[in-house]
Amino acid sequence: MSQIYEIDKSILFFFNRSIHSDILNYFFVFLSDRRSALIFVPAIILIGYYLNKKKPDSFRKFITAVVVALIAVGLSDIISSMIIKPMFERSRPCQVLEGLYFWKVKAHLWIITDGISSYKSSFSFVSSHAANSMSAAVILSIFYRKPAILFILVSILIGISRLYLGVHYPSDVLCGWGTGALIGFFIAKIYYKMSVKYPKIRY
Repeated sequence: MSQIYEIDKSILFFFNRSIHSDILNYFFVFLSDRRSALIFVPAIILIGYYLNKKKPDSFRKFITAVVVALIAVGLSDIISSMIIKPMFERSRPCQVLEGLYFWKVKAHLWIITDGISSYKSSFSFVSSHAANSMSAAVILSIFYRKPAILFILVSILIGISRLYLGVHYPSDVLCGWGTGALIGFFIAKIYYKMSVKYPKIRY
């Protein structure tokens, strides 16, 4: 078990320390900020408006995909944050490891952790960011196969951003992706079963 933990730390320090740079700072802070998702709201509205005017069938599919993805993300967030995290109660790396770069959100400042101070109060396992983004990626990939690799790539980068910011171990992120993927497939299966029973919700 200790060997696995050492591997976990080694990978964490690679993404957090070895590749740390001013350019990547902005990129990963942006990806890790939940508020960044708000930039998609105008895009969703504009795409929806266009499709509603030009391609009603595509509009129906688009809205269905967005709604199902939101349901998956909501369930993923509840399971990861309210069930799994309290179950394992794993401390975040920024709370127990010394020498990590840690982004203090409110102060907009990078600091070096001392392994003693508690920089973040919530638990580490699993990563909700990884779980939520992967659940959405799975749903969107099922509805839209061609850009699937892009959806998955965004989720992967969001997961890496959590290592870069020093708030999760790689195992938190990996299990978060796994949790999100399972939830995504589960919600998709329920949707398709319901769409057979209730054709009106089928795109």
